[in-house]
Amino acid sequence: MRAPRRAIAVSAAAVLAAAAALLIPSHECLVVRTRAGRTAALFPIGREEPAFVISWRHSVTREPCAEFFRRGRDGRIELYRTVFKGLGAGLPFSDEGGTVSLQDGSIVIDGLSRSLARISLAVLPLTEHRIAAGGREQDVLALTGGEHFAELTIERIALGRILLAGVAAR
Repeated sequence: MRAPRRAIAVSAAAVLAAAAALLIPSHECLVVRTRAGRTAALFPIGREEPAFVISWRHSVTREPCAEFFRRGRDGRIELYRTVFKGLGAGLPFSDEGGTVSLQDGSIVIDGLSRSLARISLAVLPLTEHRIAAGGREQDVLALTGGEHFAELTIERIALGRILLAGVAAR
């Protein structure tokens, strides 16, 4: 009779540990959600810069663009750098703040400090949006299951949820 009780106790302890891991906030993540609010991806982020990068191909000029973000205060997102080639619709063309330079044929604006609660992306196959964070890079359209919208936030996520998301992504 001792073996079944022990197995039950071990199982109960495992369930409690899993529940605690799911409920205790433990790490900041870049969270990607669909329009319906489904979590499409979690990217654990650290204190290094950039925390994440959004890159895409401009829909008119077809040139590559990238925006660099770091963790801001109170769970906000801070845009601090943008890199693009040429000028076109939707690209900076006036005093954006920061310092403008040319590097390897690209226009680079450093020293920006734009604080955002969230980032909403209109995602199309021709824009080839990608997110690089936490040591990996993903196609945003694939993450959202082909939906043409993604919302990005920085949130504290429980360790168990991060682990479950990692298992589901494999």
